[in-house]
Amino acid sequence: MSDRLKVRFLTVIWGTRYIEEFAKVSLPSYLAAGNLPFMAAETDLEIVVMTSMESRDKFEERDYLDKLKAFCTVRYILIDDLITNGNYGVTLTLAYARGIRDSGPEQTNTHFVFMNSDFVLAEGSLKTLVAKLREGHRAIMAPSLRACSEAVVPVLIDAVDQASGTLTMSPRPMVQLAFDNLHPTVIGKTVTQDFVTCTNHNQIYWQVDRKTLLGRYHLIFMLAIKPEVPMGLVNSYCDYGLIPELVPSGDFSIIDDSDGFFMLELQSAEQEKGYLRCAYTSPEQIAAELSSWATREHRRFAEVDVVFRSGDLPAGLAQVRAEAARFMSELNRHMTPPPDHVDHFYWTSGVQAWASTKFPGVAPVLPPEIASEARLFAQPSSGVEAPPARDRSAEFRRSLLQLYTALIGFVRRNIGVIPDVPIWHYLWLDSRLILNWINSIAGHAGQKNALVCDDTSPLLLSLRKHMPIERHFGLEELVSGAAIPASGYDISDQAAGAGDGILADQKFDHILVHVRRTELPNLRKALEWAEKCIKPDGTIAVYIENRSAEDYEGNFSIELAQSVQNLLPVNWLGLRLNASFAGGRVKRRLRSRERFLFRFMWPSSAARLPLAMFAGLLWSAVAALTTVNNFRLRNRSSECLDYCSSALLCLNGLPEGGAMTASPSEARRTAA
Repeated sequence: MSDRLKVRFLTVIWGTRYIEEFAKVSLPSYLAAGNLPFMAAETDLEIVVMTSMESRDKFEERDYLDKLKAFCTVRYILIDDLITNGNYGVTLTLAYARGIRDSGPEQTNTHFVFMNSDFVLAEGSLKTLVAKLREGHRAIMAPSLRACSEAVVPVLIDAVDQASGTLTMSPRPMVQLAFDNLHPTVIGKTVTQDFVTCTNHNQIYWQVDRKTLLGRYHLIFMLAIKPEVPMGLVNSYCDYGLIPELVPSGDFSIIDDSDGFFMLELQSAEQEKGYLRCAYTSPEQIAAELSSWATREHRRFAEVDVVFRSGDLPAGLAQVRAEAARFMSELNRHMTPPPDHVDHFYWTSGVQAWASTKFPGVAPVLPPEIASEARLFAQPSSGVEAPPARDRSAEFRRSLLQLYTALIGFVRRNIGVIPDVPIWHYLWLDSRLILNWINSIAGHAGQKNALVCDDTSPLLLSLRKHMPIERHFGLEELVSGAAIPASGYDISDQAAGAGDGILADQKFDHILVHVRRTELPNLRKALEWAEKCIKPDGTIAVYIENRSAEDYEGNFSIELAQSVQNLLPVNWLGLRLNASFAGGRVKRRLRSRERFLFRFMWPSSAARLPLAMFAGLLWSAVAALTTVNNFRLRNRSSECLDYCSSALLCLNGLPEGGAMTASPSEARRTAA
């Protein structure tokens, strides 16, 4: 038995809600035959649950861990003194450190396996880990892939075998489940699309095809460590400091193919929404962001490609690998020297927040795991960034907006409607989004095109001047499943289309969907219908309008990014996604001033005529400034400025056997 590896499996969890979720999904996946049962049969395994006293009692009352006790030792380490409301990362790090130190002199003879409570393992993942441990690596890193827990958890619960209490799902189906419900932050970190970005690129992804995603991980989970030296005082977060502190030699290995090991990370769609923004982020911008926090170890981890796949390796993977290598080379060229992991500023500020929550208004009693230097951080630090000053001009504008009335019908009727408006019109930039798309698809005779919109859309009349429209489909009908076009359509065709509302062999070259901000929750259903009706080489374009954007107090640019998981079709990984935007603070302000002046341009009596003439003169100045601003922004549609007024998304299918290489914005930038 001397050749059996000594393994201590550490997991941290507390709180009734999280324990129940863990018991319903995560624990059943650990119980799959190729996971903990295999590890127990092949190693000297001990499972350590780090939790609160109250939570330990709940585990025992409900016999959640009885199945584990049948094949290995299970025990608890209490961490009541580490738990706070918030600052989960500090508690997690200190708990893992306590679990390691608890082994005493056996630390350097033990393989510590770490497992967060929101991880779900595919069948056979720990079998792969045991093989990696036997190769002798001191540190083994493994990527997790985030998915929206609201959508994924019910599917996983249904997949649990009720008799055995196990969740046995092989890697490829679990990867596909993640692909179909990717967390918004994963979409934002995917650099082959230019719709939405994330201001925290701790991972970077590239689309390969519908069933494959390539990643580079600066921040990656430390799955297993066999320390070269005993655990010292904690001086950084676990995914920053455990490797350099416990493995000074720097020896590590990354599990880089989901077919052997896949770890699904459950996160609410609301988690980290504040990091999302619309538009594309260049390597230079990502480099500036990473330079501030990515340590030497993080940059080494990001040198390795990680492949997530729900099918065989595609032919186009090599091409995407090469593109990713070029991207990372460009990124690294702009990186500044790395900060040290010791007392990293994220850690020091985190400990400060943790201590202030744990010991409000009193001198903190810090746990022995924390380095002595961290004791200084219980008091406010001069390095803490002050909250941003209030934007009083924005508050003033919002108060003015409450006074404004409806749109100016008279002027709108006489100067045209989108996309046929003059350059001094406030919708000229928005119109260019549609006209640029029309120009990009022009030149093909005999096109069959469709428009999806409600009956109040101005595009119903104006769009026919620029492109042939074969069919108009009402948005509400598509959402309800009726798919009955508003006009020019024989109802008998609907029956022949088996519920799709069109003939089975009738496909469109291009489909334009017009939705307003308030209709965004219905967009995904409309796109599902459009995917059935588009030709393989066709384009689906979505024009999203923030009607009366100057009246909307929120920043639609942020709202649009934070809604991304509800806007894109499920299979967006297999599509080229190109986005363009109109808007900006100046546009918003000029439109606000224009609407204000229109209130005075039609006098109610002769006595008010001078005021109306003066308002008309001022309006001419506003129109001139609008012209200048429109001209200034005419070629900047790839940028999503604050207070977006509209956006146009274009979705094209990848060619057969093709692969995604660079985002449309990056391709345009490189060509320029």
